[in-house]
Order: sequence, then C-alpha cells, then structure tokens
Amino acid sequence: MENGDSLYATIDRLIGLSRLKEIQFIMSSDQAERVAEIRTALERLSPGEYLLGTGPSTVGIVPLDKRECVLGRPPTLLEGPAESLPDCWATDTVYFVPREVSRAHAKVVTQREQYRRQHILLDLNSTLGTFVNQVQVPSDSGVMLKHGDVISLGPSGTNTYVYYKVSSPPLPDVHTTNGF
Repeated sequence: MENGDSLYATIDRLIGLSRLKEIQFIMSSDQAERVAEIRTALERLSPGEYLLGTGPSTVGIVPLDKRECVLGRPPTLLEGPAESLPDCWATDTVYFVPREVSRAHAKVVTQREQYRRQHILLDLNSTLGTFVNQVQVPSDSGVMLKHGDVISLGPSGTNTYVYYKVSSPPLPDVHTTNGF
C-alpha cells in the first residue's frame, strides 16, 4: 500500500472500530437502566408530537411543531451544493458518501382538523424509499402517522425514527380542588 492508501485504511479501521465500540457500550449496560433513562428523558417533553431518532445516524428528538419537517441529509463532498437543506439531518455518510438517505428524503406534514392535529409522512421520491413499520410509503399518498410508528429512511432499518405523541396533562378536577 502507498502511504496515502495506508491512511485511508486507517480511517476505514477507525470508522469500523468506533461503531463496534458504540454497540459494545450499549450492550454492556443494563437494559432496565437504559429503558429508565429513556422514560425519564421523554417524561420531560412538553405536550406535542415528536420524531425520536433511534438510529446511529438519526439520534435526537425532533419536535413536529411546524407545518412541515423535511428529513434528509446534507450534500457530500462528491455532490454539488444543495438548493435547500432539510430541517432534520441524518448523518448517513459513514464513509463520506451516502448509503440510503437522499438529500430530501421524506417530509412530515402537519394537518389540522378543528382541535386535532395529524401528521402525514410523504416520501420525496427518495432513491431507496421510506418505510413505516417496515411497509414502504406509497409515493403518491403518504401515510398517516400513529403513536409508536417506526419510520425508516431506506429499507435497512438503520436510519430510524419513532413517531411519539405526548398528550396534554389531565386538567385538575374542579370539584376536588375546591373542596366541593
């Protein structure tokens, strides 16, 4: 190998080792403790709807408080500049090139009906498709999201989100609060 190839091989090895160490860290911790940490964090969310990033490239909590939220990735070094950037980025470029996520892959659109909101997931003609609970989203109509739905940008299930709805806290009972 040339000196440059040796550096590229080192970068490749470091990328692989970092992923393995991340998995090792997760698997060496107690599942009950991990679930308790998730519960504690999510109990602090305000009422509303969210995408919970659950994949290595989608980690984070995305509030769905705008009319629409575009999911995608930034352009790579091998691509030209983007005309517009997604609202929520998946860093699906482990080897500096995209694997499954298109620049503008999918979007979640908020629809209001009187006092209710619902969210529709639309595929934006992505290269490898968008999936909800392992079923491909039709490109012409989209899918209405329900609490607990698993969204995957691409078929592998690597770049995932969970649609999560936090209900409003119950109002205090007026009769018991006032002593009547």
